[in-house]
Formats: sequence, C-alpha cells, structure tokens
Amino acid sequence: GTTCLTRNAGTPSTARRLAARARSSAARRMGLPGELTAMSALRKRESNLLDVLPPRLAELDMEEAMDGLKLSTMFTDLSEQNLRRVACRMTRQVHPKGEVLMRQGEPQRYMHIVTHGTVTRVRFENGRLHSTEKLGTCTSSSRNTIGALHLLYEQPTYATARCTTDVVAYRLSSEDLDELLESSQSISKQMVFALSNEIKRQSALRTPLLDQKAMLFPIVPTSIAAATESFYRSALNSWLNYRLTGQSAALFPNMHIQLPTRILYINGFKIARQLLDERFEPSDYAYPQAVGLAKACVPGLLMTPVSSMLEACNAGHSNPEPLSRRWMRGIGPRAMREVIFGIGINQLSEYCEERIPDPDPFRKSFFGSLSAGIICGYLSHVPHNLSTLKLLQPHKSYAQHAGDLIKASVERVPSTVPKHMRWGVASVLAFVAPCGLALRTTQIAGSFCIINGMISTWQAHVSTSVPKAPLFSAEPSRSESNRLDR
Repeated sequence: GTTCLTRNAGTPSTARRLAARARSSAARRMGLPGELTAMSALRKRESNLLDVLPPRLAELDMEEAMDGLKLSTMFTDLSEQNLRRVACRMTRQVHPKGEVLMRQGEPQRYMHIVTHGTVTRVRFENGRLHSTEKLGTCTSSSRNTIGALHLLYEQPTYATARCTTDVVAYRLSSEDLDELLESSQSISKQMVFALSNEIKRQSALRTPLLDQKAMLFPIVPTSIAAATESFYRSALNSWLNYRLTGQSAALFPNMHIQLPTRILYINGFKIARQLLDERFEPSDYAYPQAVGLAKACVPGLLMTPVSSMLEACNAGHSNPEPLSRRWMRGIGPRAMREVIFGIGINQLSEYCEERIPDPDPFRKSFFGSLSAGIICGYLSHVPHNLSTLKLLQPHKSYAQHAGDLIKASVERVPSTVPKHMRWGVASVLAFVAPCGLALRTTQIAGSFCIINGMISTWQAHVSTSVPKAPLFSAEPSRSESNRLDR
C-alpha cells in the first residue's frame, strides 16, 4: 500500500499528504485518538449547525411536515431530532387543483411531501402517455412522496405530476438535502438504512411453485392440527354430501376411524414431500420441470387410499357395501383431487405465502393458505363431486353421474336463455360453476388455514424460544475478534 502511494504521487507534497492520509487510516483502524477525535469533533460541530438554523415553518406546520416525513420510505427511520432538522429546511406550499408540480424531463430541483390532497403522475414513453400511480394522502407508505429519488443530483424528472385536488405539500430543495447530508452523518446513515430496508422488502423471496422446498417437519403440531381439522372436515363433508344427494347424515360418523386416519393422512403428505425433497433434486435430471411436477404429484397419489377410507366412513348412510369394498368407489377422480390437495397444502400454500406483503408470519401463513385453498377448492370440486357421487351411488356410471350434474344445473340456467341453448349452458355451469362450489372451497381453505396456521404458530414459537445456531461453524480469528470487539 505504501509503495503504491509513493509511486503514484506526483510531487513530494502530494506524497506527504497521501502518507498522512494513510497514517490517519491506520490510526482509525487501530482505534487511536488524535486526528480521529478531532474529525469526530468537527463532525459534531457541523451537525450542530443544523440545530441553530432558524426553521422555515410555524410549529403547527412543523408537526405536519414531520408526520408526512414519517410516511416517506426515505425518511421513515429518522430520529425525532433528525426529522425536525429536515422539516426545518422545508417550506409549505399550497397548490390548486390542476396545477403541475413538476414536468417530465426537467431537472428535479424539489421533492414534495403531500399531506392533503392527491396527485397523479403521467409519463410519456414510446409515443404514449402512461399513468404511473396516484400519490397523496389517500394512499399509504411512501405514496405521499414525489420526486425524492431524482433530487440529489437534480436528474431529469421521471414523470409529470399534476394535482387532481387542492394540495398541501411540504417542499425540500436539492441544495437543502445536500446540506443536510453533508452536515449530519446521522441523517445520512438513517436514510441509507431506510432505503436498504426498502430494497430488502422489495427483494422478497419469489420461489417458483415447483421449486418450493419442504421445511423441517414437526410431527407433533402437525398431528394436533390434523386432529382439530378432522372434525371441521367431517362436518362440512356431511353437509356437502347432503347438498349433492339430498340425504342427511351424522356430522361426525365413525370418528374412531376418521381421527387416526386423518392424522395419518396429513402427516403422510408432509412426510412424503420431505422424503422426496431429500432424495430427488430435479436439476440433476434431463427434464427438471417434469421431475418437479412428478414430485409434487406423488404425495397425493400415495394418500389416495387413505383419503378413500375417510370418504367411505361418511358414505355408510347411502352405500350399504362393507367398508373394505366401499373405499374403492370413485378412486380415479379422487386421485386427481388428492394430487390437487397435496400440491395446494404443500407447494401452493408456501408459494402464496411468499407473496403476501406482510411481515407477520401468522398472517402470511393464514392469507397464503386461504389463497391456496380457494384455488384448490375450485380446481378440485368437479373431481370431488364425481368421486363422491360414485361412492354414494356405485350402481351408476361416471357418464350417468356427469349427466345428473348437468340436469341439476338446468334449473340454474336463466329463463332468458333460448331452449335450444339451455343444455349447453347447463353443461358449462355444471363444470365451471358446479353446485356446492362455495361449500367445497370453504372446506379446503379452512383445512389449509387450520393445518398450516397451527404449524406456523408452533414454528414461530420455537424460532423465538430456541437459540439460533451460528451461521458459520468456524470460530473467528483472534485478530478478527479483537477488531469486532473494538
């Protein structure tokens, strides 16, 4: 380092300055006082200049400006003192409806924090006007901030901003922002920290559906969740069967069989997925997407016999066959339904959960499971209806059951539809908007929320109560430990 500095120095005075800078840097690394202390004192004096500058706002306006700054992504992590320092450099502006705050392409000399009213932005690009977003007090987060990203170097304004109502805004100039950053290290750090948090928030995980990996499998909370969900599922199944056939049945029949079978069923989905993830990596094969899809489907196929046993327990009132034979009825469409269910409770729930913009893990799990349940409830409803009808009325063929579903849908066709089109419309209704769809979707969504929600709650509790393992197993070197201690 010293050799390089000496070689690049053009004059002795330059060499002395560079050597002094190197010594200062070395002193800073070693934690020595002297010049470092003097620099800190200088920074402190410079920072204190901001506290003696007269504010440009009245006290009431100052509070309003600070509240607006707290909603801005760039300033949201500033301390109260620094918020006041920034607000002191702002001016209050009142703009009537229709006024243009800034024009696309002009140097960005001011940013605005909107505290009353709304502003729309339009950008001319590729020969067309594009409306980017609506900003102002009717929105949330940093949607009350206009022009902040292009302010520091007065870059060209991104879009034209026009007031759609009367607007009250607090304006900060490029020169004032530059002065704030130059004079206060704490403002600079807190703004960088806030922007870093925003980047992290926008860089959330977006794992593709078939690339979702199983988490560590907790068998005890999964079993408790499955036991709780089995009562919910049994009651809704009995209600759904009544809607399909008109025959009522007990809400909780054969629970001595249903309860352990349901626990085995749900644990089977989770265990099968984890074992497949451990033993098969799709990228190792020539067709990774096909392997990933096969892995996602296998748990549902494996659990089809277990599900068939559960369904047979609810069908004794209509199908007098012994349970050992009854469970085989409708197994074809049921396998299709179970594949959809398996992908939904595993990969799709986690896929949706990743895309929920909420930091709370319980809410992310709930809304992710709810979204996945709605999708799976819709996709699996027709296979479910066919398998259930075959189980309840085994003497009929699948074609006859499909015809019965269409006949039942004829009554739902509006009377304004011509007679020669009614059968076609009924066919569409039977398979696109089938009878009992809302009930089936409620059942699946509720099951997903109960099971995944209880598992997520347990995992959140464990993650906060159990100390986390270090990221690296190796201990830091002695010199690095000393540096970190300093």
